[in-house]
Formats: sequence, C-alpha cells, structure tokens
Amino acid sequence: MSAAMEIGTVRRYEPNDLAACADVFCSAFSAAPWNENWTLPLAETRIAELTGTPFSVGFVYEEDGRLLGLAAGRVCTYLCGKEYVIDEFCVSADAQGKGIGSVMMRQIAAEMKTAGCVSIVLFTTRGYPSERFYLKNGFQRNPDMINMYRMLNGEP
Repeated sequence: MSAAMEIGTVRRYEPNDLAACADVFCSAFSAAPWNENWTLPLAETRIAELTGTPFSVGFVYEEDGRLLGLAAGRVCTYLCGKEYVIDEFCVSADAQGKGIGSVMMRQIAAEMKTAGCVSIVLFTTRGYPSERFYLKNGFQRNPDMINMYRMLNGEP
C-alpha cells in the first residue's frame, strides 16, 4: 500500500469541487512537459462540461482537506460493453510522483468494474510522462488506433 493511500481519500467528484479541481487542473497542465496556458475560468468551464452530463463520472483525490487529483470521465457503451472513458486525469504539480495517480487509478478501476464497466479508455501524448504512468498502471497501447483531429479555423 502506498503512502498516498494511507493519507488521502479517493471519492466521487461533487459539483462543489469545481473551483478546487480547476486549481489542480491549471497546476498540472501549466507544468512541464505540457506548459499549457490554462486560466481558472477556462479550466472551470472544461471541468463543468465534462462532469455535467448524465453519464459523467468524476473522481477526486483529497488529502488534509485539499484536492490534489482529478479524473473526469464518462461511461459509454461500446461493442464489448460499457467503458469508462477518461477525458481528463491530473494530479497537482506539487503532488506528482507520490503515488496519488496510481491510488486514484486503482480506485477508479475497482469502482468502474463494480459498476459493470469492462474497460477504461483514454488518450495521452506519446512520449510524455503520462504515457509511462498509464503503462505502469496496466494500460496498453492499441496499435490499431490513431488519434485524429481537424482544425476548423481558416477552412473554406
């Protein structure tokens, strides 16, 4: 059992967690290697959108009254059954490397399995620390899938 599990708690996201989760989100993604320029209002909007749908399931990691981790996802039906799709997963920059993410992932997997999900699905950036984290936590790369996107700015 990791030290993070002995100190903190993983619990379901609640709407009153929004501001604290936006802090975690901004902290995590403003740090290397992402170096993204999230503002608190923009992060709050993103999290509210991800957690505000009927099939949303979010989790937080809380320690000594402070939120340090966030998972925002949704339960979706696919060919093999219900999947938990993680749209955002992060740990505050100052709390990374302490086992919090792994504790969260174990709890999420247990709860989603109990809820009838057969898998957890997510996208991450190849070569980033997040890829190593997910591999360490039992995820596999899918060689048959690629992530595609299309920008709409400036197109006819």
